[in-house]
Amino acid sequence: MEVYPLAHKQDRKELKKPDEFQVVAGKTMEWLVAHRGPVLGAVIAIAVVGAATWAFTTWSSSRENKAGAELALALELEQRPIAAEGNPQAGEKTFSTREERDKAVLGALEQVRKEWPRTKAAQTALAQIGFHKLHANDAPGAQAALDDYLKSAGSGHPLRAFATEALGYAYEAQGKLEEAKKAFARLADADLPQRAAFHQGRLALIENKPDAKQQLEKVAKEYPKDPVSLEANQRLEIASLPPYTPSAEQPKPAEQEKPARKSKAARKK
Repeated sequence: MEVYPLAHKQDRKELKKPDEFQVVAGKTMEWLVAHRGPVLGAVIAIAVVGAATWAFTTWSSSRENKAGAELALALELEQRPIAAEGNPQAGEKTFSTREERDKAVLGALEQVRKEWPRTKAAQTALAQIGFHKLHANDAPGAQAALDDYLKSAGSGHPLRAFATEALGYAYEAQGKLEEAKKAFARLADADLPQRAAFHQGRLALIENKPDAKQQLEKVAKEYPKDPVSLEANQRLEIASLPPYTPSAEQPKPAEQEKPARKSKAARKK
């Protein structure tokens, strides 16, 4: 006669009982079978959402890549040389004039915006249009493009700080100094407080404000290792120069001698 420990007997009894997982699984399967219609619909809905999310992510990535490629081609146009300037390499594409190149660049950038709206490439193209127009002395056009870009681009876009500063210059070029001050002040929100302070001091100097030099001196002192310190000191050096006035002793241009008039007797000869 075998003698089993009590624990061993309990284990044998437990083995005869249905497994807890099997019970739960069985009940779950019974519920799924009873409600197979709604459950199947929910599973299909989840699968559709998952597939749609994957498709959108893949499509968006592909769309951004294509838009980025078009943007690169547009920016490449700006690097092409002018035929009359320099010595282009054999087979290198050139433009006849700067005006022709500017027109081609702006047209290509606008095409990126038209074909690939709501992409980062389109936002970048809009910023580049603003930069390009500002460089071409089209301050109103630059202002409009840069303002639209800053309203549409997210805070993390890499050109946001550059566009903010360029917008300030666009306003300044039009003589809109108050708007320029507001634009430059926004550089502080872009983690560039040193440039915001520099531009405030620089504009104060243009307006002949009594504390303008103190503002620039403060910038140079507070940011000694930043390039803005050099810019501030340069402005201070220029401001310290005496104003140019033409000298009163400067000789006047010599008058051209008039040819001597011949006498009537000489003219008759």
